[in-house]
Amino acid sequence: MINKILVATDASQASGRAVSFAAQLSAVHEAELLILNVIRDMQLPPELKDAPEFESFNNARDDLMRQIADKILAEAKKEAKKSGAKSVQTAIGSGDPATSVAGFAKRRNIDLIVVGTRGLSKIKGSSMGSVSRKLLDLTDVNCLVIR
Repeated sequence: MINKILVATDASQASGRAVSFAAQLSAVHEAELLILNVIRDMQLPPELKDAPEFESFNNARDDLMRQIADKILAEAKKEAKKSGAKSVQTAIGSGDPATSVAGFAKRRNIDLIVVGTRGLSKIKGSSMGSVSRKLLDLTDVNCLVIR
C-alpha cells in the first residue's frame, strides 16, 4: 500500500515530470504527497569562512536560497494539484540532495520516492555523480526514477 509519496524537485524539466507523475500516483492511491526541494551546501575554501564578511554573506545567501526554494515548491504544489493530488505538503532540505532526500524519507516513513533524471549516459552520469543513482544506493525506500 502506498500512503506517502515523496517527490524531489529542483525546478528542472526532469523533476517537473517527476512531480506530475508522483501527483498522479498520489491521486490514484489516495496517498499524501510530500514535495521536497534541497538547498545544496556551497563549497567555499576554508579561508573564506574566517573572513569577517562571511557570516553576513552566508545569511544573505541562505535567505535568497530559501526564497527561491519557496517559489519552486509553490509552483510544484500548484502543478501537483493540477495533476490530481489532494493532500500536498512541501518542505525544504539542505546539504547533499541524495542524502537529504534519503534522510527525509526515512524520518517521514515514506513509502515511495519519485525523482527525475536527465537521462545522462552511464559514463556522464557516473562521472558527474547523478543524484538519482546516489539516492538508490542510500535508501531502502522504493524509488521510481522518471525519465
